[in-house]
Amino acid sequence: MSTPHSPSRAPAAAAPRGRAVVLAAALVLGLGATAGCTSHGTTPDAAASSSASASAGDRAGSATDGPSAGSATPDPAATGSSEGSSSESNSAEALASEILPSQAPGPSGLPVPAAPGPSLTGPLPATGNANGAVVKGFPTTVVPIPEGLTVVSSSVSASGDRLQVGLQASSNSAPADVQAAYVAALSAAGFAVGDSPALPGTTATSFTRGPDGLVLTVTARTGGGTELSVAGTLTTAG
Repeated sequence: MSTPHSPSRAPAAAAPRGRAVVLAAALVLGLGATAGCTSHGTTPDAAASSSASASAGDRAGSATDGPSAGSATPDPAATGSSEGSSSESNSAEALASEILPSQAPGPSGLPVPAAPGPSLTGPLPATGNANGAVVKGFPTTVVPIPEGLTVVSSSVSASGDRLQVGLQASSNSAPADVQAAYVAALSAAGFAVGDSPALPGTTATSFTRGPDGLVLTVTARTGGGTELSVAGTLTTAG
């Protein structure tokens, strides 16, 4: 005959298993709580570290936004000096434009001199001519008669403030020497020297000074020497 199980032992066996389950649950809950505490405890430190990093970043950003140590801040005094120099330069240019003459200077940079006036002064001589001599009133102070020159004929003819002069002469010197003597004398008196048209076998030189003008013509003389003529018009200042 089988012995029936006692109902009192079954609950007794179930009770230890129930307590084991409860203890296991409690252990799990405890471990979870410990992990939760550890997690909660770590978070403030991480937040503090993150906050410190953010603060350091802000300070670095502020330092970057401001003027760097190597950059130079404009000096107001220096800026004022530069503006003052520019203002002084503009004032100097304006003053120079007021002082400079309105007319353009000559080729040398100096004002163009006034044209020379008449070569003669005082009343003009009476009209006349002479052969083999210098006629009375001939302007030898302007038209020279070099030493060694033989006068063939000479003449003067006055009209108003103008005097026409003529000279025919000969010289034992070469044509080039006679020409050089007149060039030296008339250029020293302020006449400009230039070439003038001439007939074949002759050389003509022009001399101009203001309203006055002369032409020298030299020709080689047969047997040596020079035949020459001077013709032109001179004016007087009265």
